[in-house]
Amino acid sequence: MKQELERDLFAYQKEDADFMLRSSNVLCFSEMGTGKTPEALQVIEKGGYKCPLIVCPNSLRLEWKRQILDWTDSEAAVSTSDSYTKLKPIVDSFINGRKYKIINYETFRSKENLELLNMIPFDIIIFDEVHKLRNPKTKAVGGTWDFLNKHPEAKVIAMSGSPIMNYPNDLYVPLTLVRPNEYPRTMMNWRTFMGRYCLWSDGRYGAYVYGSRNLEGLRAETKDFIVRRTKKEVLPFLPDKYYRRSILTMQKDQRELYDQMETELSILLDSGEPLSSSNVLSALTRLRQINLDPKILGVTASSAKTDYLIDLIESTDEKIVIFSCFEKYIFFLSKLFPKAVQITGERTVLQRAEAVKDFQEKDEIQLCLGTIQSMGEGMTLTASSNVVLADRWWNEPTNQQAIDRLHRIGQKNAVQVMYPIVEESVDATLDSILERKDQASQGYFSESRVKSGIFEERLHKVRTEAM
Repeated sequence: MKQELERDLFAYQKEDADFMLRSSNVLCFSEMGTGKTPEALQVIEKGGYKCPLIVCPNSLRLEWKRQILDWTDSEAAVSTSDSYTKLKPIVDSFINGRKYKIINYETFRSKENLELLNMIPFDIIIFDEVHKLRNPKTKAVGGTWDFLNKHPEAKVIAMSGSPIMNYPNDLYVPLTLVRPNEYPRTMMNWRTFMGRYCLWSDGRYGAYVYGSRNLEGLRAETKDFIVRRTKKEVLPFLPDKYYRRSILTMQKDQRELYDQMETELSILLDSGEPLSSSNVLSALTRLRQINLDPKILGVTASSAKTDYLIDLIESTDEKIVIFSCFEKYIFFLSKLFPKAVQITGERTVLQRAEAVKDFQEKDEIQLCLGTIQSMGEGMTLTASSNVVLADRWWNEPTNQQAIDRLHRIGQKNAVQVMYPIVEESVDATLDSILERKDQASQGYFSESRVKSGIFEERLHKVRTEAM
């Protein structure tokens, strides 16, 4: 049966859509998997908007097109990846009668694209995964501000299940999209906001944020134009998530490689090399890759994590989703398990959609392998209830976004989340960093006060304290 907005939306989704219709511009920060997309479509359809624009990450353009067709029976115009003909489908939409227009955030980086978009009378603009615009120094943000300044009458809805990826300053750009009078679209005002709600200092490479403050005040000043639902609140029928940490031990050959790389990194840090320098980041990346599997660096040695994954996969016939931050590791695993589907940055948006479809529908496909960056948003992987994060991203909302590809509407089983943790490794350091950063995000939505402090992120110091 085809989906219909008025018939098939949950009561809370209709309530949220009505609130967004009554309000001017709104931030929708409901958790991933609660159904923000159909809520936005309900606003557009019920509000009678004639020229809606959807702005989303590149990987979600076709997903938005699919959902628009499913919910409204309308074909959407989608910008292309070709820089020369990128907006041709948007222009053609006025000839072929396609109401919905979909572009990605990168579109705003081009002056030529902006000139064209500024001439179109958009009456409502939806920003999906708006946390992608959290850095006001980027061209995409500058272009977005310019675009919105040319469309002051358009209604704006900005959506994200993880608006604070690191610290409260992540919220400033989304706030400028919906309340430009209170939060002006300038770098100077961003720094003022950061000073009010973050603990920070100027460093060699710009502002360094290390904590949050005054979150109760920030909640109070934003509560009237924010929609926030949690899955636990509105989807009590959704199965639970269970977390399992498997502690692994490196064999001697992997440990020797790891310790050698860690010593090189410690020498760099002790020499005064800043954490953000290319030398340190490169060394840290190699350390993380050795922790995964030295073979992805061309070194023949054992791997505690790969052995763990092989044992896990061979011990069950259930479907499993495996995430990694490193495309090299996903490619390596695909050689070990050639029947698995892959979703990485090398695959086109269409190829990713086909891989998801195959995994969801074909019983013979047991494994879905993908990078957190490419597979962490806009996909439904509910055919599996087992997910492994072989390694993790540097902020917890990104990791949770990946997990919630399984834990969403349509999931019938409790989701088992598996973290393979190698003892005496960078995994312990990452645990510490993720816990600290996650306090800022949870503190903004929580009624409890978040304690902030000064933290030192130098890897060797954190590892020493953790041992």
